[in-house]
Amino acid sequence: MRSFPRLFASLLFVGFTPVAMAETSVDFAKDVAPIFEAHCYSCHGESKGLGGLKLHTAEEIEAAAEKKGDLLIAGKPDESELYERLVLPEDDRKRMPKGADPLAEKDIETIKQWIAGGAEFATAEAPAAEAMDEKPAEAAPLPERPELEPASPDAIAAAEETGALVIPLYSGSNELRVSFPSSRDQVTDETVAKLVPLAGQVVELDLSGTKITDAVAESLKEFKYLDTLHLEKTEVGDAAVSALADMTYLNYLNLHSTKATDASLEALKSAPSLRKLYVWQTAASYDAAKALEKATPGLAVNLGWDHPGVVRERLTKELTRVEEQQAEATKTVEEAKKMLETAEADQKSASDRAAEIKKQLEELDKPAAKKEEAPADKPAEGETA
Repeated sequence: MRSFPRLFASLLFVGFTPVAMAETSVDFAKDVAPIFEAHCYSCHGESKGLGGLKLHTAEEIEAAAEKKGDLLIAGKPDESELYERLVLPEDDRKRMPKGADPLAEKDIETIKQWIAGGAEFATAEAPAAEAMDEKPAEAAPLPERPELEPASPDAIAAAEETGALVIPLYSGSNELRVSFPSSRDQVTDETVAKLVPLAGQVVELDLSGTKITDAVAESLKEFKYLDTLHLEKTEVGDAAVSALADMTYLNYLNLHSTKATDASLEALKSAPSLRKLYVWQTAASYDAAKALEKATPGLAVNLGWDHPGVVRERLTKELTRVEEQQAEATKTVEEAKKMLETAEADQKSASDRAAEIKKQLEELDKPAAKKEEAPADKPAEGETA
């Protein structure tokens, strides 16, 4: 008969551990990246990396962690600056996000769990069978931009007079980045027209938060070497976006909080090099975004974490995962019940046997007791006691 204590120990370990002690896995792409996008990209995104930190890709985070060892320490959130800055007192000037409301507790906890779980960037989930059977089309190689001629000093000076910040993409580069960090509310369609003399050298143009409209399209057509274009939080719509569709080198386009609709997404099917498109808080639909991704291999269309279509997709995947977990937990519970029934039967059997043995021992003790209590033999006749 199997030992009850040993059986009960295995019941606890095998039967209940997966249900009671299993930790919920936190996926970087699904759970953490959207938090960074919603709260951190304005200062630590692709176009702006305050303090040398960018959080828009796993590669940028890993590179920053290599340079600054305590930024992200896998398994140790309380020692990782990325987490520590989120839980400082609200009046601490080092608390992040700077100049904004603190993150929700659930978001902070998600980041903590991600770091505690090893700060893995690759999803741990196996690809669905359908995804494995249907291989995605490979993205076409991006065209190489020709070496650009230096911009004329007069053109740079004229651009700076509009309030533009004109800087080389890197030291000694003829490729330029133009933005309006301190005068966005004064930038209009006419302002952008004054930048056209620099169009042959500008590869990154940031017009986010400015007063431009669809009329800017005529000027934007001249920036034929653009790689990155920020139009978020402006009044541009489908007309302006359509003018960008044939740009050979345009790789990144941000239309967050603009008047873009599905017509913009349809037009961008012609954009040969587009790989990142942001249409968060626009009228663009989930179906149109997916159709554009399918038509443009390598393109990722970001509708935003809170878009109904994205929420539905996320919840559907989560439901599948939870239902699988529920089925596994149910199976474990049933196995545990069977083990418990076996243990209880063993317990009863052992109890019954113990009672039987005690009874037998009592019976063995009875004759010995009678013998000890028997009177002494009477002396023979004629003998004295």
